Amino acid sequence: MPEVSIIIPTKNRQSLLNHSINSVLNQSYINWELFIVNDAKEKILLNYSDTRIHFVENKLLPGANGARNTGINLSSSKYIAFLDDDDTWDSNKLSKQVKIMNTTDAILSYTGKKIILQRKNVIKKKYSYYSTILNPLLTLHIHNYIGTTSSIMIKSEVLKNNVKFDENIYVLQDYDLYLKLANMGSFIGIPEYLVTYNFDEKIKHTSFRKKDLVRSSLQIFKKQKGIYRLTIIVGLTNILFQKIYKYLQYKWL
Repeated sequence: MPEVSIIIPTKNRQSLLNHSINSVLNQSYINWELFIVNDAKEKILLNYSDTRIHFVENKLLPGANGARNTGINLSSSKYIAFLDDDDTWDSNKLSKQVKIMNTTDAILSYTGKKIILQRKNVIKKKYSYYSTILNPLLTLHIHNYIGTTSSIMIKSEVLKNNVKFDENIYVLQDYDLYLKLANMGSFIGIPEYLVTYNFDEKIKHTSFRKKDLVRSSLQIFKKQKGIYRLTIIVGLTNILFQKIYKYLQYKWL
């Protein structure tokens, strides 16, 4: 039985998907299974002979969250890792996360990330890593310090038995999931840039759909109880400013 299940949700981006799959195949850690979950009507026209790779269709609501949950339901491993189809991993990403998950009581581990901003012929690189302050929930109510789901590994029993991605949230779905998981156990970070996150004008990014961003923020706000309805405003506001800053950085390239 594989120790890690990897889930890649994808929709009509086969050229990008190839890079993501190859970064999985290049992992130094080999005890994994990969579910590539197709969220489009068109078939995926890729041919990989590795028996650890499975191409499946999204069986739940359309969207990345339904695709991720489809993969979670199919997984049979101790840990689950996620990779977006426009991101790639360092070759030691899985090995380092499995080691830290096996030697701590954390239910979630995350890594630093390298961000590639590309517009026309200009490329700019950034690096991002933040650590927990006091506890995961308090830190998340200040800002989403974990970031992209491509950096995380989670104990599968937590996802299978308790929480999954909210399929009705189209933006900030990672933040919503982390807020729920923060009530269930500890998180641990690896301060190495083991994920490459690509931000290119040719790639369609749902996080910049203004209406979806506002709607998702309201949904997350309504889920909080008591004092957390006040503190979550800080985190959501911080996320908004981060997205605006990233967008301006990109436009000024």
